[in-house]
Amino acid sequence: MSRITRGQALLVILLLLVFATLPVMAQVLQQPNQDGPVGASPQPRMHGTPWRNNAGGPIGFAAPAGAHLTYFGGPIISNVQVVQVLYGSGSYNAQIAGTASPTMGQFYGDITGSGSGLNSLMQQYNTPVSGGTGQTFGFGSFGGLFQIVPAAGNNGSTITDAQIQSEILAQINAGHLPAPLLDAQGNPNTLYMTFFPPGKTISQGGSNSCQAGGFCAYHGTTSTLFAGKNVLYGVMPDMQAGSGCSTGCGTSSVFGNYTSVTSHELVEAMTDAFVGIASTFAPPLAWYDQTNGEIGDICNGQQASYTANGTAYTIQLEFSNAANNCVTFPAANTPNFTLSASPASLNVSQGTSGNSTVTVTPSGGFTGSVTLSNSALPAGVTATYGTNPTTGTSVVTFTASATATTGTSTITITGVSGALTHTTSVALTISAVAAPNFSLSASPASLTVKQGTNGTSTITVTPSGGFTGSVTLSNSALPSGVTAAFGTNPTTGTSVMTFTASATATIGTSTITVTGVSGALSHTTTISLTISSSATAQQLIVNPGFENATATPWTLTAGVLNTSASEPPHAGAKDAWLDGYGTTHTDSASQTITIPSTATSATLTFWLHIDTAETTTTTAFDVLSVQVISSGVTTTLGTFSNLNKAAGYTQRTFSMNAFIGKTVTLKFNGVEDSSLQTSFVIDDVNVNVNVQ
Repeated sequence: MSRITRGQALLVILLLLVFATLPVMAQVLQQPNQDGPVGASPQPRMHGTPWRNNAGGPIGFAAPAGAHLTYFGGPIISNVQVVQVLYGSGSYNAQIAGTASPTMGQFYGDITGSGSGLNSLMQQYNTPVSGGTGQTFGFGSFGGLFQIVPAAGNNGSTITDAQIQSEILAQINAGHLPAPLLDAQGNPNTLYMTFFPPGKTISQGGSNSCQAGGFCAYHGTTSTLFAGKNVLYGVMPDMQAGSGCSTGCGTSSVFGNYTSVTSHELVEAMTDAFVGIASTFAPPLAWYDQTNGEIGDICNGQQASYTANGTAYTIQLEFSNAANNCVTFPAANTPNFTLSASPASLNVSQGTSGNSTVTVTPSGGFTGSVTLSNSALPAGVTATYGTNPTTGTSVVTFTASATATTGTSTITITGVSGALTHTTSVALTISAVAAPNFSLSASPASLTVKQGTNGTSTITVTPSGGFTGSVTLSNSALPSGVTAAFGTNPTTGTSVMTFTASATATIGTSTITVTGVSGALSHTTTISLTISSSATAQQLIVNPGFENATATPWTLTAGVLNTSASEPPHAGAKDAWLDGYGTTHTDSASQTITIPSTATSATLTFWLHIDTAETTTTTAFDVLSVQVISSGVTTTLGTFSNLNKAAGYTQRTFSMNAFIGKTVTLKFNGVEDSSLQTSFVIDDVNVNVNVQ
């Protein structure tokens, strides 16, 4: 982790400010086909459908060379809920007003639901968790048709974008429009697609609707918040005969042009929800092409017929990064299902039964019921289903008689729904009734007893096959000076085994075998018994984790004591961060201790994390030395370098037996060369001694 904040930060910030100003401004102001006039604003404002003269006929299916949508970190609409709004009274198209089928509301429900492939196309534009909002596209829904009565001041012959925003917020606050829904991350899911009657001109960004140089529609984001959130909306001017939008917004029927343009705005809002308040190529902007605009702008005017949920609609093609071209929506998934069984392997003893849960997993909008059956069973075995047919899960119970044929067989379970058939299998093992038996276990199975003390382990008898006998316990040979006694012997359940070590018991580890006998049955378990010295353990380092208010009694070079999350500690809140500058530098941390002459052993342990920008796998450019200084003589216990980099902390251990009875200085010395940083991060330093 390079320490850019140490001396370099001011220069970097100044450079960022310079370079962040010029390119973005230039790129935005040169955008073609903006919904506002060129040069009107420094924000990426291409979020509308440009008006075009259709005299030349339909546009060919092709994306501009080099087109590509880049993610800039802003939110998407993960599960869009479209609320259709009629802005005041007037002679709306019958399909827009919802009185003739198919309606615009039906289009929204069909195109965003499971009967459409739109969601499949959108998966490539899910946002990442790292550097993004962590949202995933799912199916959408139609939230209903609402006709509002706008305030007179917001309902002239020319209506501005600011008036539309004000009116939508007022209608939500008054309860005339439903409040917006939010997704799991707290981002808006609701999109208010607002339609206008004949005779209304919409003014936005310095241009007007339905005229040359203007727009057919756009989507936006309110600058004023509702319940702490921006509100998302779309603007759909009248496209009927007599409107300029009837000749400049597509080559289909009136309703076909409506669905084409609204699909353009719908998908753009889904992939770039907050473009209306984005002021540069950074959050809250989401998916955007700095040359060609949003996902629909790249393919503007390219119309196609698409069938969703059984109804054919005119839509506009959208740009796919995966296909590198303008594409229609994929075909919707065909309704289907799969079967699975859990557990898929089952053991049933003669005279008992066992269960497995069969699960029907639907796909492509499948909603049918599934009838279950199974292949032939072993002799003496029956199978019954809890729910049959089922739309979800069914528990199948396999019952084995006392004389059922033993062995393992694969049982195929078949599910049928209409013309659809799928299978899953269960590996069924029928086992014979077990003979009476038992097993032994010890807890703990590893035990340390200090000289002059005792310790215990519980021996447990676990019966099987109807075993009811008692078990007599014994043990193998013990180390010199150690005795063992069983609390209950013989036992039918548990017995506490006590090991007693004399003050002179032999130190070391041995495996003790415990044997249990009941009639002709005999079983064993083992205990790893360690007899340890009675010597007292001491820890000599003061402030081992660098947690004190000051480093005392550590002597540290400047900047080594660290609380930065850039290099988090192994434990606690602080650590010692040596080097990490990427320049010629030396850091050190040292402490003086006295190792008692009565110590029988002395061991240094510490936790070390190394990260580096070096890429070599052969040369140690940056080195950490672990040193002991005694009577002016420096002894190096070990060295570490950029070659020892690792993702986390590793505990390191060195013997200091050579320094028993001496006063020494323990020193960590980090030396970094002139380029490519290496950070040596040290925490929880201990010198442990055993003193008689």
